[in-house]
Amino acid sequence: MDNKKQANVRTICLIIKKILYRPTTGCTKVKNVVHKFMKNKSNTKANISFVNFISRKRTQICFLFFIALFSSLFIQESKAQNRRVNLTLSDVTLNEAIKAIEQNTEYVFFYKNSDIDLNRKVSVKAKNASIKSVMTQILPDSKYKIENSKIIILPKGQQSKRKIAGTITDDKGEPVIGANIMEKGTTNGTITSIDGSFSLEVASNAILHITSIGYKSQEIKVGNNNGFKIKLIEDSELLDEVVVVGYGTQKRVNLTGAIAVASSADIKIKPVGQTSVALQGVLPGVTVTQRSGEPGADSGSIRIRGIGTLSDANPLVLIDGVEGSINNIDPNLIESVSVLKDAASAAIYGSRAANGVVLVTTKRGSEGRFAISYTNYLGWQEPTNMPDIVDAVGYMTLLNVAYKNVGRDPLYSDELIEQYKKQNGVSSDDYPNTDWQKKTLTKSGFQQSHFLNISGGNEKLKTFTSLGYFTQDGLIENSSFKRLNLRNNMDWKFSSKLKAKVDLQFTSTKKSSPSSGAGNIFIWMNGIPANQIGINSDGSWGVGWNGVNPISHAKDAGAFVTRTIWGSINTSLIYSPFSWLTAEVNVAPKYTVASNDNLTKAIQSYLPDGNPSFVHPTKNSLTNSDAKTLHNNVRATLTAEKNIGDHNITVLAGASQEERHAKNFSAYRDSIDVNYPVLNTGSVANQSVSGGRDRFVLRSFFARANYNYKQKYLFEFNIRRDGSSRFAKGNKWATFPSASVGWRISEEKFMRKLKEKFLDDLKLRVSWGKLGNQNVGSSYYPFTTQMVFGVTAMGNQVVNMAVFSKMPNSLIKWETTESKDIGLDMTLFNKLNITADYYQKETRDILLTLPIPYTIGLDAPVQNAGVVENKGWELGITYRDKIGDLQYSVNFNLSDVKNKITDLRGQNGTGFIANREGHPINSIYGYIAEGYFQSEEEIANSATQVGTIKPGDIKYRDLNGDNRINGDDKVVIGSTIPRYTFGLNIGANYKGIDLSMFFQGVGKADGYLQGPGIVPFVSGESVGGTVLEEHKDYWTENNRNAAYPRLAFNESNNNQVSTFWLKDASYLRLKNLQVGYTLPVNLTKKWGINHLRFFANGTNLFTLDKFWKGYNVEAPTGMVNFYPQVKVYSFGLEVKF
Repeated sequence: MDNKKQANVRTICLIIKKILYRPTTGCTKVKNVVHKFMKNKSNTKANISFVNFISRKRTQICFLFFIALFSSLFIQESKAQNRRVNLTLSDVTLNEAIKAIEQNTEYVFFYKNSDIDLNRKVSVKAKNASIKSVMTQILPDSKYKIENSKIIILPKGQQSKRKIAGTITDDKGEPVIGANIMEKGTTNGTITSIDGSFSLEVASNAILHITSIGYKSQEIKVGNNNGFKIKLIEDSELLDEVVVVGYGTQKRVNLTGAIAVASSADIKIKPVGQTSVALQGVLPGVTVTQRSGEPGADSGSIRIRGIGTLSDANPLVLIDGVEGSINNIDPNLIESVSVLKDAASAAIYGSRAANGVVLVTTKRGSEGRFAISYTNYLGWQEPTNMPDIVDAVGYMTLLNVAYKNVGRDPLYSDELIEQYKKQNGVSSDDYPNTDWQKKTLTKSGFQQSHFLNISGGNEKLKTFTSLGYFTQDGLIENSSFKRLNLRNNMDWKFSSKLKAKVDLQFTSTKKSSPSSGAGNIFIWMNGIPANQIGINSDGSWGVGWNGVNPISHAKDAGAFVTRTIWGSINTSLIYSPFSWLTAEVNVAPKYTVASNDNLTKAIQSYLPDGNPSFVHPTKNSLTNSDAKTLHNNVRATLTAEKNIGDHNITVLAGASQEERHAKNFSAYRDSIDVNYPVLNTGSVANQSVSGGRDRFVLRSFFARANYNYKQKYLFEFNIRRDGSSRFAKGNKWATFPSASVGWRISEEKFMRKLKEKFLDDLKLRVSWGKLGNQNVGSSYYPFTTQMVFGVTAMGNQVVNMAVFSKMPNSLIKWETTESKDIGLDMTLFNKLNITADYYQKETRDILLTLPIPYTIGLDAPVQNAGVVENKGWELGITYRDKIGDLQYSVNFNLSDVKNKITDLRGQNGTGFIANREGHPINSIYGYIAEGYFQSEEEIANSATQVGTIKPGDIKYRDLNGDNRINGDDKVVIGSTIPRYTFGLNIGANYKGIDLSMFFQGVGKADGYLQGPGIVPFVSGESVGGTVLEEHKDYWTENNRNAAYPRLAFNESNNNQVSTFWLKDASYLRLKNLQVGYTLPVNLTKKWGINHLRFFANGTNLFTLDKFWKGYNVEAPTGMVNFYPQVKVYSFGLEVKF
């Protein structure tokens, strides 16, 4: 008897001894003893379910069992292997095959789950066959050994290794340089050399995973082969690409709706603080506008196919199926973004989809060894442009002209101006020449981003864990933004039928800005003349303009700090009782806490002689506010998918409920001790407290049916029924259907010749549907009356009061949008992809406030009355090709939308920005300018205008002919809605060097800026009203064709909203330029690094436009109080282990 058998005998004798000497407890310990025995034998998990059965029986049965087991140890191994097997299995999982062998033979398997794929399908045909023959059929690539009745599958580490070699070429036979060859499930890999050859030592059962940019990936089993000739196929847009749609995925080739997709590569290449900005110019029909460069407030405003409502026009954003802000997600975390643009694709979301849907999918773990990747960049910001403001001498000279033109004596003497000139631009207490921009913009705007993730797992559990950290300093003091992201996406597989997903998200942000507001800082900075003092020579704060000093307000007037914490748990349980049926339950609570601390400090300014002057702000104050929101989401879906011959059917049905609970609280006190800034240190005399609570519920039922025949004729139907607490009884529920069809013309027989030559795919799409909007106004209960709470004096007492302020309207119902779309998708030469769409959508029942008799004594309620329509088209073109080692791609998109309000019930607006029937939303409303008055005679023979009119003033058109210029002569003069939005992305890669250039812009838009810094001396004595260098080209008798009217101090005629000040807001911008270099893998592998890339990046490098010099063309309307756009110069690295 060999040593192994002696050890077996000793173990079994120990078992028998425990049973014989402790019969009442022996069997209860059998399980533990046998488990220990088996563990010592193989270090693997055995199938010992029979022990559980035996241990519940009487001692005598246990004794007989172990006698039999003891006897079996002496059977020779050769005899065991010579036993014959009779078994027939067809297309079962490996796990099922192993169980069948164990049930029909005396063999027991020992293995680790990570060593074999238990879900792999196998077939067995064994008639009086040996066990080795059966093992060859079910585990042809695995090593194993047979000991008596035990079949031990060896761990991967014990599999034999051998060296393989081969070449990789393209479909033309040219070698592919730099292709990655990885042993699947490991970090073992290499790349092809200049002739396309490679060699690698791998396990005998290895699977090779081959990838290369511009080619489809492949997986090849090594088997018994030692040499390989591998041909890679060029990768176009991949007709089999899976696209995320509502509550599921579909192959791109089967889509019948208008869906645009951005990949992770489109997003992460741009070093942006707010992820929404990364979508700018990327997708046709999606307009993103960035009005500000302020840290934490520089997000993009997303509009999908225009604006369809007068209330909330923001699209629905879902992150892995849960509503949230795209700016709360680190750009590096995103796998893809799908934008549902038409009713056919968005109707499954019903009342929340009227403005389009943005589906964000985050990255998940994959099976294999854990991999670590780290990406970072460091950058510095500077304003894209700033207005060119005149110096002290220029200001005083021009102001004297403006005074003279209105009949006032010059404010500054010639002698004083000459003294200033002698200073040669040097500023002093006596002759200040303050460069307000230079003194206020004192920070470098440092920016950094770090993203670390660990991913991997096995068949049972795959995980993706990430940590993201982003900081951005502003251009002014007390201006910054910080964001911390933690996320863990886990995929559990309990069995072939039961799976689960658990996603944990934590985001913390902190935004700081000057308590006076960054917008005010910039309007003061660009409006106060240079001959005012900002900082005295002794370091004290200067007076500025009547105490308003942007430098002191930015640095010393306190800060407004907003802290936000967002946490969510997104849990899904997925059960597939059959291969064609899947049930899923999703529970996703989300909790948000936002706190604001606004500390304002009083600032004492001083005259140059040291005497105190203004105090501005006038007092210390503190406002604390908190808002807490709990958002509960519960969803259940059932999906059935059947393929019957050439007929493919997929049906989805589900229900969901969303519930939101929110409460807020705010408190204010002044006279705060700034050294101890808490409310208790303030005065009770002017304190105030407010708070509120709200709740709403949305309950929904939805369904979708997809059918296609031979993937040639495609049909899709959606329906959703929503019930919202925002509406009164009788109007709570609404139904939103849609239908779409697709015809893949390229699959017809009559297209075969074209397919053989150049046509890969040609599809026609048509869709119709209705969507709804429940975000009607700011109130969660717009149908109820509104009350104002306060206090009043009654007799000698102050009592609380409540007053009705607005009439109720229980008839309010959903805004509804009807959408029609026709589209064409085409792929040519396996390189060129074209997508084109034309659409119409009309939104009805928009909420409006219609007039009521004043005698009612309450504000008018809102009513469903307005109608808005949008018509437009979209074009997307992608081309990818390769010339030798140069791989390049071009992606271009262009879209246009015409917006028009067709019904406002006659309630046309008359303000600067107005909504008027027959015109786009937010139109610019004003006079038509006809140039300048050139003489007093022309003034006398023209219509009467506002103010004192002189030659050189702007002349307006008298449209109604009443010889008076007033509101009746105003018309819509411009539109703020961008048209012909476009994006152009050019990418190239050559032997590890990559280049990406991204251009973005608007082909047609109107802009209108007002106030100081635009119209010279418009504000009179209030803000200073400085002038720009370009304002020096003003009207005089010797300069009648000047760019600007005569200079006039505080005159109103030239400040009227008119076409004179209307600017072209179209532009072309180099949004992003990136150059990178990836080190060869054969070099980095020596350092234990799988991928190492360095890159340099520039954002907002230049802009071509006809807009106001120094101002942001993306913020084209209103006062000039916007934080400027910023250029960012950065460099960083990507590393993977």
